[in-house]
Amino acid sequence: MVLFTAGLFWAVFRGILSLLPYPELAAYQSRSYGTLMYDRNGRALRFFPAADGVKREWASLDGIPAGVIRVFLRAEDRRFYLHPGFDPLSVAGSALRNLRAGRIVSGASTITMQLARLLRPHTRGLSGKLSEAWDALRLEARLSKREILELYLNGIPFGSNIEGLPAMTRARFGRSISRLDDARSALLAVIPRRPQLYDPARNPDACVAAALLLSKRCGLNLEESALRQAAAEAAETVYDTAGSESAGDGTAREYQKQAAEMEKTPFFAPHFTERVYLMLDAAGSVRPSVLTSLDRQLQSYAETQLQAELTALVNNRVSNGAIMAIENRTGAVLIYAGSVSWFNDDVSGKIDGVRVLNQPGSCLKPFLYAKALDSGFSPADILPDIATVFGSGEAYVPANFNRRFNGPVRFRIALASSLNIPAVYLLERIGVRSFEDYLIALGFDSIGKMRGNHGVGLALGNAEVSLEEMVRAFSVFPRGGSLPELKWFADEAPSCARDPAQTGEQVMSAYAAWEIADILSDRSSRFVGFGPAPSLVTPFPAMFKTGTANQFQHIWALGASSRFTVGVWLGNFSGETVIGRTGSSIPARIASHLLQILEDYDGSPEQSPDTANLPQYAAHIAICPVSGMAAGPFCTGSLHEWILPSLVPRTCAWHRPDGGIVYPPEYQAWLRERFRMGRSESGNAGIRLPVPGSVFYRDPGLPDDAQALRLETAGFMANALVYMDGILQGSLNPAGVFALSVFKGRHTVLVEDENNNRASVEFEVK
Repeated sequence: MVLFTAGLFWAVFRGILSLLPYPELAAYQSRSYGTLMYDRNGRALRFFPAADGVKREWASLDGIPAGVIRVFLRAEDRRFYLHPGFDPLSVAGSALRNLRAGRIVSGASTITMQLARLLRPHTRGLSGKLSEAWDALRLEARLSKREILELYLNGIPFGSNIEGLPAMTRARFGRSISRLDDARSALLAVIPRRPQLYDPARNPDACVAAALLLSKRCGLNLEESALRQAAAEAAETVYDTAGSESAGDGTAREYQKQAAEMEKTPFFAPHFTERVYLMLDAAGSVRPSVLTSLDRQLQSYAETQLQAELTALVNNRVSNGAIMAIENRTGAVLIYAGSVSWFNDDVSGKIDGVRVLNQPGSCLKPFLYAKALDSGFSPADILPDIATVFGSGEAYVPANFNRRFNGPVRFRIALASSLNIPAVYLLERIGVRSFEDYLIALGFDSIGKMRGNHGVGLALGNAEVSLEEMVRAFSVFPRGGSLPELKWFADEAPSCARDPAQTGEQVMSAYAAWEIADILSDRSSRFVGFGPAPSLVTPFPAMFKTGTANQFQHIWALGASSRFTVGVWLGNFSGETVIGRTGSSIPARIASHLLQILEDYDGSPEQSPDTANLPQYAAHIAICPVSGMAAGPFCTGSLHEWILPSLVPRTCAWHRPDGGIVYPPEYQAWLRERFRMGRSESGNAGIRLPVPGSVFYRDPGLPDDAQALRLETAGFMANALVYMDGILQGSLNPAGVFALSVFKGRHTVLVEDENNNRASVEFEVK
């Protein structure tokens, strides 16, 4: 009856206590914890402290090993599950020990009382202890024993701006609390009593001695050798946590130390983790643990590769770079290196090069050619690679990087060899606005912000875009024309199903996507522009595109297999031009190598982008390599191209029965200036250059007789006469070309021959 009455009284008393306000508990439970980011395989990337700057991680009680809980219960509160918040037996024993010692040597605080003190700190003395005991009763009335223990273990102050056993475990041993053993638990259990003295990172001997006493007192039966080994691990020398510096003398032991310290204070992929954290914060979904899409091992490998290449370019004023790699099917971001080193302020290392806008050079050409295919062009079409002026009042005169003209070139070769003049030719016919809209649909938001402000130079990449935009858009080709949503978290649902061509946002025809991928993986077609290009050779089918901005201050490379897409940018954030011509083979080498690492690391079977992915409605046509028309009886060879049925060309008319080749009239000058085989067909006589209405500017630094304007014609007889402003200047050379003297003012040029062919053009010189 007495027990029943006592139990009833306690139940009523607990009920009353649970109804009393306890704002300190609510505040403590709602305080923020840090965020620990992991890679896709559960390896730590980076820890973000709590909002108040304290290193504080959260771990549920179920995630803490039973041995760890046992150590702390024996060390702090053996009868935790038996007392109502304070322990009368412990109080009596403590009072006796204090009386014998003549001073306070034991406080008899239970775990619940220690937690109460964390919630509402108090002054020393009897009044403080009574307040602490009262708050402990209130805690026991509101929370279960599991909840109290969980709050306590996650809130123990260890000094060094660290709170909670999970955070201290990582800070001293570089591991999660789920991997904490008894020996290390004992070392950590003694720290809160005297943090400055017992921290194993500062005083391992004192910590081991205290842990041995704890082991004997609590019957933990821990071996001294295990404690000393664990303490030595905690006391390892601190090394550069970014991994950007050399580890001592390079011995295996030094590297082991560095690796251990990097696990204690993980700081991998800083630009990526910073971005993901800001994304979570903006969405109001910051949480203690985040499993990201990144692969830490691949990330570290890519960073090492980037640093090695840039070391060789330091004298070229190429000081920085960025790398991004994604999985095509899911859009998952696997590698994200924003700069060569986060800590290198000399090169603005904290700037995220994945998101910075830079001119991509020729890297925009694949999208232009895809737009051309979606606008009715054929991969067998012939494009002119001859001296050409585009525009009128604002004349644009592109040139190829090798300063040569290749005459008539097939669509495939023009793209694979990255020829400039055919690209501008295509853009003039497609329309700048139409291409802008195409790029915007491909995810180039940077183009959208400047829509309407681009000229035909857009074909050669004079706009500014980000590496992220380039990588995402480039993955459209192996994805069959669909644009992925980038995936930043490992627990996100994929943005597409197993067949990416049937899901996602279809922004390009499947035919155009396949054709461009096939062209950019065609080694023979890129030979005109790049030769053998060994850096672009992979043991599996892969497509590549490189680009250099004007003055070579930005060097790019994009590569993609059927499963992965990699993008590399090299340059500097200061905008300085490079010294010398570094060439895009360097980022291409990085992209190619990383693709091979990704394929090997992934381990899944290779998928060939063969005709299995080609739309079934495309026809396999034998074409003439010179004219791009269907191969005829007089052609000296043929090759095959996949062409839409509606675009199948007529039989070749360039090759004649006599074995000769007759080119269209616009190739007259190209043929004759270099004494090439073949002839141009006759046609209406006309002036190709200059374009009517052009405006030219004299160079004040050169004498007048050193400046001339190229007059190029087609269809005139040899020795046709050239007049400027009614004054005879001379006659055309056999190629139909004449060098006009340059004088300020508006001018009219007239060309006529013996057959009464006449043509004129007006232009201005300033």
